[in-house]
Amino acid sequence: MRDYFALDVTAESTTTPVIRVTFDGPVSSLVGSDDDGTAVFDIDDPDRLDMSYRIHDEAMTDDTSGVLAVTDRVTGDFILECNCSAEKIASLVGAARESDTQKGDGLYQFTLTINDEDILSVDRDLFLVYNVDGDLLRQHSLIPSGVEL
Repeated sequence: MRDYFALDVTAESTTTPVIRVTFDGPVSSLVGSDDDGTAVFDIDDPDRLDMSYRIHDEAMTDDTSGVLAVTDRVTGDFILECNCSAEKIASLVGAARESDTQKGDGLYQFTLTINDEDILSVDRDLFLVYNVDGDLLRQHSLIPSGVEL
């Protein structure tokens, strides 16, 4: 299913950085319901969504790749996964940190586009980066003050 996703990061110094995930596949596989009627992707409650990134190598370098995961904070269900270069994630985190020093918000925006239609756009301040072994890389993550992990 990752083949249907594309990811782009806009990280300009004057604006809030944006992760845009574009889905170009069968909508029923992303938005809809399971056989038991359970929602697969609940866009009505974007506050439950968490973003994380797991690199495929030991170190976070520009030539490393990994997987961006969007999960439901309450259920732990994966909403989507998308292949992405570490370079894009590093630019997002760097721009959000720069924004934090200028504006004090530390925000980035997550946007999901399905078949050329923006269906979700939400500001986030938490972004966790993990190494190949599942260990949190705090120096590459966005963790707001007051959050303990």
